[in-house]
Amino acid sequence: MRPVNRSTFSRLASVTALAGLSTVALTACGGGSEASAGGEALTKVKVAVAPIHFEPAHVAESQGYFEEQGLDVELVPGQDPAALLAMAVSGQVDIAIGSWINVATSASKGVPVSVVGGNGIVDPETDNSGVLVAEDSPIKTLADLKGKTIGVVGVKTGGDIPVLQALEDSGVAVEDVKEVAVPYAGMEAAVEQNTVDAVVPADSFYHQMVESGYRSISNPVREFQANMPVTVWTSTNEWLASNGETAGKFVAAMEDAAEFYNDDANLAAVQEIHAQTNQIDVAEAPTAFVPVSVPVNIKEAQSGIDAMEHFGLLTDPISAEELLWDEAPIRASADAK
Repeated sequence: MRPVNRSTFSRLASVTALAGLSTVALTACGGGSEASAGGEALTKVKVAVAPIHFEPAHVAESQGYFEEQGLDVELVPGQDPAALLAMAVSGQVDIAIGSWINVATSASKGVPVSVVGGNGIVDPETDNSGVLVAEDSPIKTLADLKGKTIGVVGVKTGGDIPVLQALEDSGVAVEDVKEVAVPYAGMEAAVEQNTVDAVVPADSFYHQMVESGYRSISNPVREFQANMPVTVWTSTNEWLASNGETAGKFVAAMEDAAEFYNDDANLAAVQEIHAQTNQIDVAEAPTAFVPVSVPVNIKEAQSGIDAMEHFGLLTDPISAEELLWDEAPIRASADAK
């Protein structure tokens, strides 16, 4: 049984966009329609997907879950969390995969966005990211990173929070490590060229580096953020106010897709989707994927926000509930049924 949609929570009070985004019109892409093979009108929706955790959206497309909900979804490739959020805010797409932490920092600064539903979560049992160093690196533990440079996908954007938590837990102060921004695709080269001493890749980028011989000295995401939402489906408050029914249908399709995706019996199909999207041989696809949960785990989501406040990334307090669309599916915690 699907979790019941949440009751009404207080919404974000501010609707002022961030500098650089405030002048962009929040125009909606969706709302158009075309006839399906059966003659029913399909509502067109543009959805931006990230370089990671994109498989469930493609599952929904390939398995016909979008069409079953009366949606004609166009999947648009996106890049880093900030760019994906900007695509939604600028009206280039209606819904975008966002980083839970990036959405929290943006919303706390007044960007009028809400989380429609969850996507990838931190696997409590399997490592899908970690702090990696070269095989012959003298760095053996996190404590050895004092005075070193570490490559993260975004500096002080929230994605580095679990690394900061792990460093602090190891007795290394935040100011004792230099963080530099390195895209996932460039992390291996950054280590090879000695631009950085360590990197923190995720998802397939992490597994590829491990398979290539890079050594993991810590897995802070699993250790400090188990079951926390990592990627979430995000839209603007303006689009949701006018397209609530469409958003609900999108969530329903993604719940069906998550059920298919999380079923081990469908691993080969997910691997094929991953390979086709990345234009690689299916033999190179991961043998395991991060779990997906469309209902947002509130307890774990809030713990991530609390850590952001601890490290000064959030100056204006905000709760997990405030980030959610009124009809977003939730559960109290990962342990809740």
